Amino acid sequence: MKALALRLFVVIGLGILATGCGRAPGKTPAPTSKPNVIIVLVDTLRADHMGSYEYDRPTTPFLDQFATESVVFDRARSQAGCTFPSVNSLLTSRYPFDFIRQGEGQMGIPDEYPSIAEILKTRGYTTVAVSASPIVRATPSKENPNAGFDRGFDVFDEKCLWGNAKCINKRAARLLRDVQEPFFLYLHYMDPHGHYSPPAEYAKQFATEYEGYDFIAEGDHNPIAEMLYNDGPEIEISDRDIQHLLDLYDDEIRYFDGQFELLVDQLRNQGLFENSLIVLTSDHGEEFLEHGHVGHCRGVWDTLTRVPLMVRLPGASATGRVEEAVQLVDVVPTILNTLGADGDFPTFEGATLVPALEGGPPSRTYAFADQSRYRATDDGRWQLILDGVESTATLYDLHSDPLQQTDLFTGSHPEVDRLSAALNQWLRDTGQWVNFDQALAASKAKEEELKALGYLR
Repeated sequence: MKALALRLFVVIGLGILATGCGRAPGKTPAPTSKPNVIIVLVDTLRADHMGSYEYDRPTTPFLDQFATESVVFDRARSQAGCTFPSVNSLLTSRYPFDFIRQGEGQMGIPDEYPSIAEILKTRGYTTVAVSASPIVRATPSKENPNAGFDRGFDVFDEKCLWGNAKCINKRAARLLRDVQEPFFLYLHYMDPHGHYSPPAEYAKQFATEYEGYDFIAEGDHNPIAEMLYNDGPEIEISDRDIQHLLDLYDDEIRYFDGQFELLVDQLRNQGLFENSLIVLTSDHGEEFLEHGHVGHCRGVWDTLTRVPLMVRLPGASATGRVEEAVQLVDVVPTILNTLGADGDFPTFEGATLVPALEGGPPSRTYAFADQSRYRATDDGRWQLILDGVESTATLYDLHSDPLQQTDLFTGSHPEVDRLSAALNQWLRDTGQWVNFDQALAASKAKEEELKALGYLR
């Protein structure tokens, strides 16, 4: 690590910032039969654009109702601001560095790390996936030429490539007609990933008439990305242009909300809903120039890595809100702990959230994120971000400044030593501390691969 970064992140004793919970989740007896497990991942969904996370637009009326039957984690952190490697981390409980440093063209889950599908399959679960993602694939795509996400799945349906939620629901309903319980179902929806363009039959709730660039009207931010990242033509972008993109993005979320209601109705009609453990989350968020970027894959701010996380236990046996910081790498240990199938999994880097589901604090204080040149830690209120290229750091109060517009970093700030100690320890634990320049180079190489494959501008 460069000299300045070393001076900024001097390891000292770890401190703990305790934050209170809302209505405490409660523990009730589990059902007698093995519950089904369903992970619903909504690509590119920002937590702060959902009603249950205090958004001022009614984008998620059904999800808000679903939240009242779930344990809602207010400060859930995805481990990367990009589908690759965020989904890898989610499904394996490993931090991103193990996936970023894979060889050229490799984005799938490495053989040495068991995925939740493999683990549940060995425990008698039927394992099924339906994915519209061009990255999370069983077979090669333009954006992921080596695929590699299907290990452990009995069925991996990818016929909805880039399709909308209606397509995913239709494929899932077909597979669930004859599925043998208990089952593990992974659903990867692409709403509201760009282009922000809900289906024509959907009546827009938020986007109004717009007069301006055709690409903005179509919900396409790529010309802005070309200008920002590839020396593309200069474009004068107004607040109205960005607001229209945001309106279309919110309409995509509202469309998904209605389709999620239909999915739940389908599960209820088939008698599968009440005996299912359901996790709803996202792989990352989206930037709309809050930090000079559009799209994703280029940062670790809340706009990109604060994601929804709702866990509905069978029979809605625990509800409430958890305010402390948690991570997506915690999801797999939580599922297995809930099922009583913990076992010995030395490769896991996350921690079970069952203590939080039962009304206590999470097992850990800090969450971490790793994307491009940035490494970050937060405790649910304060986020410290290291720019590894510039060897500088920024500090944000996430409560008073949720869009992170005001950098509070000074060497004497009372939160800096505690957070820098936690970040330093995480860099050591993940193997990045020994040669940080190589870790940054690996991140840059993967970013260039995604650009070459057309996934990034």
